[in-house]
Amino acid sequence: MDERFKKINKLLSNYSLGRFDKKLRLSSRLDEVDAFIAGVNMLGEELKATTISRDYFNNIFNSVSDMVFVLDKKGFVKNTNNSVKEQLGYDLDLLTLQKIDFLLPSSASPLFSFMARELRKSSGFIQKEAVFESSKGNLIPVLLAANYLSDSQKRRIGYLVTARDITLQKETENLIIRTITDTQEKERQRFAKDIHDSLGQQISAIKFYIGTSVNMVSSQKQKEILLKSNDALVRVLADMRNICFNLMPKTLETFGLRQAIKELCNQTSLVEHLEFHIRDDSQFPKLNKSLEIAIFRIVQEFINNAIKHGQASNIDIIFRHQLHHAYITLKENGKGFDMKKTTSRGMGLTNVQSRVQSYNASVVISSAPGKGTKYELTLPVNS
Repeated sequence: MDERFKKINKLLSNYSLGRFDKKLRLSSRLDEVDAFIAGVNMLGEELKATTISRDYFNNIFNSVSDMVFVLDKKGFVKNTNNSVKEQLGYDLDLLTLQKIDFLLPSSASPLFSFMARELRKSSGFIQKEAVFESSKGNLIPVLLAANYLSDSQKRRIGYLVTARDITLQKETENLIIRTITDTQEKERQRFAKDIHDSLGQQISAIKFYIGTSVNMVSSQKQKEILLKSNDALVRVLADMRNICFNLMPKTLETFGLRQAIKELCNQTSLVEHLEFHIRDDSQFPKLNKSLEIAIFRIVQEFINNAIKHGQASNIDIIFRHQLHHAYITLKENGKGFDMKKTTSRGMGLTNVQSRVQSYNASVVISSAPGKGTKYELTLPVNS
């Protein structure tokens, strides 16, 4: 047997172990065996180039700080980089049994169906903010970027999804929003106090002077003018109290959110002929003061929209409490609107979302033509 075949067998064994630098010299015969040896040497070169490219790709794939997911056509995870395990705590063996929706909190809307639908509409690339839940139950806000994966013949074989942790960015945004909101509320509080303490006292003094002057004049006509003036000042004081309440209700500072909302409903029902149904919870906790003010503003806006846009006749307000969260449901029976065609309300709904999210709270808004509007607020107790 030709000894060269033994050398070829040994060379192939080295290739199987990843030793692609090994080669065989050609003999002086330059026969068919030498031609085969030359082919094996070329195979080693190709294997070496492929391995270097693969290792280079794997090094890049696993060194980027963003989480990277390779999905098949149905949204199942086929591969991930090291950042997924480092940031979420999940092993690839577990994730390959799941769709990418597995990473979302149970209350979140499906991600993969949304992503696939939007990619079909776009040019093949989309971005979306979402929240992932780690293996320890921590919620991590992420910025997702998704596009198609194609083979060498440009056939779509799956999806490539990257996710960047934007926790710090969200904390900064929330801090800015809270600072702006708190500044606005402090200015409202100062303005309400100035009106009540200064203007209110002066009007009360004028009312007192007019009241004491009624019995001091002899002309009946003058008495009637003074009495009408007194009644006008009573209405002015009532309007002023309403303005002060809307700016910053004293009840909210003194007795908390539930009592302030009840007082708001009582005042509104007298003026607007709107019927309120409040389901209270005596165990409903006292929240962070800034969060209570933010929720009160949302309830104010909800009621105003129910009157102005919805033409509602009934509003339900439900307070609930469970473990570390408090819940408030606002529901009205007005005209409703198409959530996909929000125009003038679009900015208002976005403001509501931003306002609660800055306190690590959330709101789910639902509405449909002819079916009214509903807000479901989830609030952290220890904010």
